[in-house]
Amino acid sequence: MALALWRTLEMWMSAKHLGGSARKPLAEMAVIKSMDVLLPVQHAQTHTELRLRVVAKPEPHVAQLLAHLGLPLPTRSKIIENAVEKIAP
Repeated sequence: MALALWRTLEMWMSAKHLGGSARKPLAEMAVIKSMDVLLPVQHAQTHTELRLRVVAKPEPHVAQLLAHLGLPLPTRSKIIENAVEKIAP
């Protein structure tokens, strides 16, 4: 499946006149970060946390690459429910 996705990305880039190698764009897109923001919420006597997932604004050259490929990043935060907590080692 990974090979099929790799070849699809290569063909997609070739069709967009961005070259035929997927290695460099994947390395450039690897710097795109998403993060969860935890906000404390109090309703009556209940204390909970609201978890929002946001995507950091990419570097200008990465944003341009994504625009050429027609891949928009989310511009609004997304509420994440039932997130699995990380267990510290």
